[in-house]
Amino acid sequence: MVVKAKRTGRPRKTSKRQDKQLKAICLENRKSTTKQMKHKWEEVGVNVCDRTVRNRLKEMGFQYRKAKRKPALTPKHKRTRLQWAKERQSWTVDDWMKVVFSDELRICIGQGDDAGTFVWCRSSEIYEEACLKKTTKFPQSLMIWGCMSGKGTGEMTVVNSSINAQVYIDILDSFLIPSIEQMFGDDEIIFQDDNASCRRAKTVKAFLEERHIQSMSWPGGNGGIICAT
Repeated sequence: MVVKAKRTGRPRKTSKRQDKQLKAICLENRKSTTKQMKHKWEEVGVNVCDRTVRNRLKEMGFQYRKAKRKPALTPKHKRTRLQWAKERQSWTVDDWMKVVFSDELRICIGQGDDAGTFVWCRSSEIYEEACLKKTTKFPQSLMIWGCMSGKGTGEMTVVNSSINAQVYIDILDSFLIPSIEQMFGDDEIIFQDDNASCRRAKTVKAFLEERHIQSMSWPGGNGGIICAT
């Protein structure tokens, strides 16, 4: 005769069915805390502590981490981006090597990661120098413009004023044109920039046509800011 021996240790507090209920609660709102999910679980008759909730989620492969950032896109943005990708899905590596990508970015100096900083400290140390994240009300910042291609990086410059059509033309004339000549010589290229109003001005289009530079159409999207220490 074979009988099932009594197991050692504390019995598991939840069944497989109850674990599936917790998974559904988690997927319903991924931003919920373990305490919020615990209360939801209690509504279906499961009475456990926060630690048990964390343990069960960990068993399922869930980890509580910072959400990755991604631009908020409207349905129109999504359709435009999909169409843009379909039109270029047959491009080869050589085709993409001809593209010169460009953009500018504002860099905040001394602010660090604005999404939050985690430190290890005891409750009595929360205001210790090593445990603080220093902030300033009006941080210094720099606006940087640059370009690059599959052949390497081009010129980069600090922009000391707001960018209008004439300022943008000056940037292209002083930094884009030399970058193209350095990377491609007399070969044809495709120039990429975004859809900001100063870049789509008639004077900018005329400048690019005069220099025989082909522009790439670009779907809508958001710019960005980098905060650096």
